[in-house]
Amino acid sequence: MELFNPESGLIIWMLIVFCALLFILAKFAFPVITKAISAREEYISNAIKVADEAKRELAQIEEERKAILNKAREEQNVILKEVQDLRVKLIDDAKNQAKIEAEKIISNARLAIEAEKQMALKEVRNQVAILSVDIAEKVLRKNLQSDKAQMDLVSQLMNEVDILKN
Repeated sequence: MELFNPESGLIIWMLIVFCALLFILAKFAFPVITKAISAREEYISNAIKVADEAKRELAQIEEERKAILNKAREEQNVILKEVQDLRVKLIDDAKNQAKIEAEKIISNARLAIEAEKQMALKEVRNQVAILSVDIAEKVLRKNLQSDKAQMDLVSQLMNEVDILKN
C-alpha cells in the first residue's frame, strides 16, 4: 500500500518538481498558449464578422438579382409585345402589298386583253379589206359591157355568197 501512502520526502520532491514545472509552464508555455488562444478567438471573431458581412452582401445581391430578373422579364414582355405588333404589321403590309400586286396584274391583264382585242379587230378589218379588194379585182377583170354579162356576174356572185353562208 505504499502507493496510496507515499512518504513525506517523495511528496516534497513531487511538490518541488510540480512547482518548477508550473513556473516553467507559466513563464514560457502559458503566454504562448494564451496568445494562440486569443489569436484564435480574434480569428474566429473576424471570421464571424466576415461571414455576417458576406451574408448581408449575399442578401443584397439576391435582392439585386431579383430586381434584375423582374426588369428582364418586363423587358422581355415589352419586346415580345413589340415583336407581336411588328408581326401583325408585317402580315398586314404583306396582305396589302399582295392586294396591290394582284390589282396591278389584273389591270395589266385587262389592258393586254383589250390590246389583243383591238389587234384582232384590226386584223379582221384588214382581212375584210383584202377580201374586198380581191372581189373588186375579180369584178373588174370581167368585161361588163353587156347587160347579159352583168346579170351573169350578179348571179354568180349571189351563188358564191349563198354557198359561203351554207
